[in-house]
Amino acid sequence: MHPPCNFEGPNSFEYDLINYLFTIATTCGVENRMEDGKITKALLKTRSGEFDIESIHTLNLRDCGLSDLGCISECTQLERLNLSRNDLTKLNKLAGLGNLSSLNLSGNRITNPEGLQALESLQSVNLAGNLIGSVNSLRCLTALDKLEDLRLHDPVRDLSNPLCHSNTYRKDVLDMLPNLKVLDGERILGLGSDVFSMCREIEESLERRQDVNSQQSSNPSPWVSNDYFEPTTKFEESRLGDAKEQLEALLSSCKMAVKKSEDVFVKLKKSTK
Repeated sequence: MHPPCNFEGPNSFEYDLINYLFTIATTCGVENRMEDGKITKALLKTRSGEFDIESIHTLNLRDCGLSDLGCISECTQLERLNLSRNDLTKLNKLAGLGNLSSLNLSGNRITNPEGLQALESLQSVNLAGNLIGSVNSLRCLTALDKLEDLRLHDPVRDLSNPLCHSNTYRKDVLDMLPNLKVLDGERILGLGSDVFSMCREIEESLERRQDVNSQQSSNPSPWVSNDYFEPTTKFEESRLGDAKEQLEALLSSCKMAVKKSEDVFVKLKKSTK
């Protein structure tokens, strides 16, 4: 491909300038172009700023119109990956990302997370806003010994899955994945879990009392934000913007937890009058 303009000689200033600008425009166009919604090496380099895709540690491909994971498995050092708000249905091409610890797949069209079982280092996965219809579809996650944080329901962003409508959803998920410490932003095990457990018991008690009195009960409001308990492994390798986002999310989740506790105790106080 040649520049759109011709000048009298290759040494003219105008000719050199137009060549330079045309080269930049052409390069940018190639790097940002996707082949039928597929992840390409050019896209990976553009979004990460890395020349060597094997050196990428953090990658944000949110809202890129992706339907095919393409060559993502070549990012062998990848630790944090955001694929939210795309059009993904299959996850098998994630195999090979042995160092991946945090994965955001919210807002896609996934019916079965088959393929995630190959991610042996995975600690946190967000699957809210997909089409997962039963707990049995999550059985592949039982192979992930390090998985601690799972999100299938996000009331803050109004993202969920069909399986979340079941009354036994939480119990069924925890029975299948007993090593989880956080489910849908709520701590199940570890520091702070007693507070969440106590608040849940109080709310359930209040709801039972309301049922007895034939009053309409409401579902519990969200405990924390969707980015709660994001892993911070090798935090110093993340970009400054990513660090700021994590800190803001943590502060927000703490405020929400405190507010939730206050609301629960107000309800409890009113119910004892």
